Amino acid sequence: MQLRTQHPIPAGDPEIWKPTRPSNGLLDAPLRSRSASTGFMIEDGRIVGFASRPEKFAGEAFALDFDVTHFVEQYPRVSYHDGKTIRHHTFDYYTVREPGIRACVAIKHSSRVEKSGIREVLKLIAEQAGRKIADEVVLMTEADFTRNERFNAELVHEIRRHPVPEHDNHVRRITAEIIGVVTIADVVKLSGLAAEGFRATVRLIADRYFRLADVDDRIDYHSRIRRY
Repeated sequence: MQLRTQHPIPAGDPEIWKPTRPSNGLLDAPLRSRSASTGFMIEDGRIVGFASRPEKFAGEAFALDFDVTHFVEQYPRVSYHDGKTIRHHTFDYYTVREPGIRACVAIKHSSRVEKSGIREVLKLIAEQAGRKIADEVVLMTEADFTRNERFNAELVHEIRRHPVPEHDNHVRRITAEIIGVVTIADVVKLSGLAAEGFRATVRLIADRYFRLADVDDRIDYHSRIRRY
């Protein structure tokens, strides 16, 4: 049986429910843990699982990073030999950065790096797998993300949960001819939307319509932005 509708569904209508796409990762993050913050978030309409606060920071930061064109959590699963037996390791993230640099990323809290032995594991994987799996094998901790990066990533994640396409489109129209650097306050004043103009501008930063002129700036009304 074919379902027919008399009226086409408007594209981008926030009132129309759309199913969330499943995670592209190989493993599901555990829903309960005695020692870690576990859960999932929605980024770009798909589920992204995490098993620690640093993994959550990383996922939010990758989603906002203009140089990251693709990322998947809990991928890939790699075999390596530790001198005695064949073991397997599943990376926390796989990323692709401009201009096509592939990275397998392990995320650990800095206090657990030495005890976990993760440096030795990554060294063996890099030596044995070479560039077959990625161009880089990387270890990251919470120290690799600045306070402003964490603030911006969480701010953007929260604001994107509440899309208002008409506001975003309005800001796109009024800034279409902007050349050079302006402040977010300038855009908000021009939009006439007050706080909603700020939220729209933040969503457009996430959508890569705007970008921060000062890369490590904390997003607020005084932040300088330019067209992407």
